[in-house]
Amino acid sequence: MIDTKTIYQPQSFYDLLSDEMKSLFLSYGTEVFASNGSILFYEGDPSNHIYLIVKGQIRLTKTSADGKVFFLQKKNQNDLLGELSLFNNLSYHFNAEVTQDTEMLRFNRTDLEQLMMKYGELSVAYMQWLSSENNTMLAQFRDLVFCGKQGAVFSILIRLSNEYGKEVSRGVLINRKITNQELANYVGATRESINRILKRLMKQNILSVNTKYITIHNIEFLKTHLRCSHCPFEECKI
Repeated sequence: MIDTKTIYQPQSFYDLLSDEMKSLFLSYGTEVFASNGSILFYEGDPSNHIYLIVKGQIRLTKTSADGKVFFLQKKNQNDLLGELSLFNNLSYHFNAEVTQDTEMLRFNRTDLEQLMMKYGELSVAYMQWLSSENNTMLAQFRDLVFCGKQGAVFSILIRLSNEYGKEVSRGVLINRKITNQELANYVGATRESINRILKRLMKQNILSVNTKYITIHNIEFLKTHLRCSHCPFEECKI
């Protein structure tokens, strides 16, 4: 029988709060809803609000001057969104694309700043979570800059396996459909480049692809190439 045990479940900002602080924090929010396919905000928009995802998923992207879209990160249940504008009044840094129907709590940015200054527990939880989020993004950029396009693909495959992986008889199944164009958006490459990289990996029996589901048969090959033993596991997510 196939073992479908999930390999990794990332920790959220909300998880770091005590029950008492969770209740206080939630009392300041207003319920809002965003439908799949909509845009919550664009890069450069005024950052008047901070959001807590109650249910759903939102993807952060940036668009280059020539219109090329680059996937940066996804936000899940209990994650904060727009958090980089806290205490600096900067505009939103990214586009926020709703990839699943999403329920959120919306907070006035200045109210949340006052709340964090008043309650140390909330501030410490925010700093801990933000540090982890920043390290995750920096690690992703590091893999792209120092390991090239192929290494960046290896990195994304490992990150996807950590979040969506299921242990199966032949390795690790990424239990989510992944298109070559989506992989290309994560690493800033063309779809044709991704096709060539995946074909080489399939020829070497490192992985296989079946109706857009990827099974990694030799994940140690990918980890060795990226020197994963030197990285904190907690940072290895999308």
